Amino acid sequence: MRGPVLKHNYKLFIILTALMAVPLSVWTVESADLLIIGDTKLKPVSDLIAGIEEDLSYSATVRSPADVKDNFEGIIQSEGAKAVVALGQDAVNVSLSLPESIPVIYGLIINPPETSRRNMTGVYMATPVSEYISFINKYFPAIKRIGIICEPRTRDLVCQGAVPANAVFYYATNPYEFISAVSGMRNNVDALLLLPEKNLLSQTALEKAYLYSFRDNIPVIGISEKYVKTGSLFSLGFDAADMERQLANLIVKVLTRGKAAGMPQSAPEKFTLYINRKTAEATGVHVPPVLLNMAERVYP
Repeated sequence: MRGPVLKHNYKLFIILTALMAVPLSVWTVESADLLIIGDTKLKPVSDLIAGIEEDLSYSATVRSPADVKDNFEGIIQSEGAKAVVALGQDAVNVSLSLPESIPVIYGLIINPPETSRRNMTGVYMATPVSEYISFINKYFPAIKRIGIICEPRTRDLVCQGAVPANAVFYYATNPYEFISAVSGMRNNVDALLLLPEKNLLSQTALEKAYLYSFRDNIPVIGISEKYVKTGSLFSLGFDAADMERQLANLIVKVLTRGKAAGMPQSAPEKFTLYINRKTAEATGVHVPPVLLNMAERVYP
């Protein structure tokens, strides 16, 4: 009986010796500084993640919102992540339930999230009203009064506390009220600035806005290149490369400080200009040649 036991113990000794010779790092799960949440099937998300990973020296793990929604906090703990980067609305939504102790940095959402969470910062995509007003005042001085239609609760958000003197506000809570507001703008404003109000801008509402625009010579302005293609005079859209830089800078600051609380949420700092020359001609608006040279693209 002793022979087989000794033989078994000898084999066990050989196995243990071999395991001890393997470097400890092989058995240690490397922690990640960042847990990046986003749907990588979407090109803007995958491009931004690639840029962040290239720009920063921090380690990162990438997961989809669906991967983490049922055990987000546990995954953060197992990864050892110091902060969460949430890219896109779905990623932000699942991040809002995290404990305040976990810093969250967001990107690729239109407006700042409506939340009481304090340990959060980020870069949103919507161009501030003040940026549009300044641009209009500089390059389109004939446009004196700018109509803006928004939900009552979003006025302070879009104006960031300062209401421009030449802005004329109209309020709506649905597409029908939006259409009614547009139809009543005649002789009251010189242009209509569209805001990314998802509860107001139905396809029918947009079609009516463009119809009244050409009928009354009130050019529609904003929101993005897509809207310029369909009839807006011009838009100032966020610059993707510069947004990547902004987001990378925020990530460094959050990881250095260990928290996002107290850090202001940021609007885009650099913009891409798109112009519709046919709309300018149809509404009697003079577009300075310098803008045609400055634009990323001039339609049609």
